[in-house]
Amino acid sequence: MDGATLGLLEGLLVFGGVLGFGVWQLVSVRRSLARDRRRQAEQAANDDAAPDPGAPRKPPP
Repeated sequence: MDGATLGLLEGLLVFGGVLGFGVWQLVSVRRSLARDRRRQAEQAANDDAAPDPGAPRKPPP
């Protein structure tokens, strides 16, 4: 192989690695955001639910 072919091959490998890392991070961030939204929705639903009669009450301020 000559130098130009090796340079092209190295460039493609580097570009592929960078592109793969970027896609992986994008998927990871989207998954994390979806998980946070789901937890926030569950917490809001639990906050709206009737309080547990056996739970200790907070003293008034």
